[in-house]
Amino acid sequence: MKREEIHIRDPFVFIENGTYYLLGTTTEEPWGQGSDFTLYSSVDLENFEKKRSLITDGSLDSYTNLWAPELHKYKSKYYLLVSAFRKDVGRGCLIFVSDSLDGEFRALTGEYITPKGWGCLDATLFCYENKPYLCFSNEWMTPISRDGDGSLFIAELKDDLTGLIGEPKKIISGKESGIAIEIGDEKGRGYVAEGPWLYEENEKIVLLWSTISKSGYTVVKSVSGSGIFGEYKYEKIIFDNDGGHCMSFLGSDAKRRIVLHQPNISPNERMKVFMI
Repeated sequence: MKREEIHIRDPFVFIENGTYYLLGTTTEEPWGQGSDFTLYSSVDLENFEKKRSLITDGSLDSYTNLWAPELHKYKSKYYLLVSAFRKDVGRGCLIFVSDSLDGEFRALTGEYITPKGWGCLDATLFCYENKPYLCFSNEWMTPISRDGDGSLFIAELKDDLTGLIGEPKKIISGKESGIAIEIGDEKGRGYVAEGPWLYEENEKIVLLWSTISKSGYTVVKSVSGSGIFGEYKYEKIIFDNDGGHCMSFLGSDAKRRIVLHQPNISPNERMKVFMI
C-alpha cells in the first residue's frame, strides 16, 4: 500500500538492515483504543507492506488511549514503548521487550515506567554516554505542578530499563515556552509540551518536541550544549502547519529526515517526511 493510504498518528520509523519499519497510533479510533501495534515495512518510505501486530497476548485489553508506540534496539533486544490509560492507574508509559523483531513482545515489568500518578505520555528512549535515559511528557490535563503546565521531563534509567534512577528533571515548560497557547474548556485549561525526540549533533543534544501554537500543531527545536540534564534553549520552529509528534533519523544518504503526522484532525492524519 502507498504511504498516503495509511491512517496514522505519531508515526515512528525504525531502521534495520536497509528496511524501514513503520508503526504508530494506527486504528480508526485514536481517542478510543488508539494503536493496534501494526508494523509496516518499506524499502523506500513510499510503498509499505503490513507485517503483523507486535502485541497479541491480550495484556493491553484493559487499557485505552494506546498511543505513540516507539521501537528501539538496546543491548541486542528490541523494546517497545507505549503510552496507555486505565481508570485505576491513570495515564502512563509501558515498556515491552522481545529477543527479535519477529518475536513476541512481552511486558518488561507490567508497571508504568513513568512516575506513578503523574499522568504521563509519549516516553522515548535515548542513550547518552553509554547510559539509557527516558524523556517523557507530563500532560497538561494532569500536571504535577497543578497549574496547567504541560511539560517534558528526563530521567536516567536502570541499565535493564526496569525503572528510573533519581528524580526526573523538567527540561521544557509548555507554559513558559513563549510558543504554546492555552487550550481547553470549562473542565480545564493548560499548555502542551509532548512528543519528545532527542539526538546528538555537533556535540550538542537536540530535542524536537510538539505543542499547540497560534498556527496549530507545531514542532519545536530546542538544544542543550551542556549535557543531558543541561538547559534546553529554544532554537527555532521546525514545522507549524498543523502537524507534529515527530521523530527523526539519518537516511542512507546521511541526510537527516523528520517524520510527523499532518493534519492533526482524524481521520485525515497521514505520515509526512521532510528533510531538516
